Amino acid sequence: MATASLGKAGSRMELRLEAARKARYEEAATLKGQTLTQWTLANLDAAADKTFEEARVTRLAQEDFDAFCQLLSQPMPEAAKRLLAQDAQWA
Repeated sequence: MATASLGKAGSRMELRLEAARKARYEEAATLKGQTLTQWTLANLDAAADKTFEEARVTRLAQEDFDAFCQLLSQPMPEAAKRLLAQDAQWA
């Protein structure tokens, strides 16, 4: 069973929620053998990881991936070469 480590917690986060929702979370934590804090941290960490992955990973259908790979195999278009040869305006 994985548990979230509090380590040297230097911050506190509070939230307001309905009593029924809190009771539900407490029951879920108990079923996992965790404190409410451990259960909450583990689930927040998992949600954050999922959010980061969704923001950083592009998923393509096989057909689209194959088309992308084909484009990478072709010579660079002249317009792209000219663009890369320009001095960056933000530098």
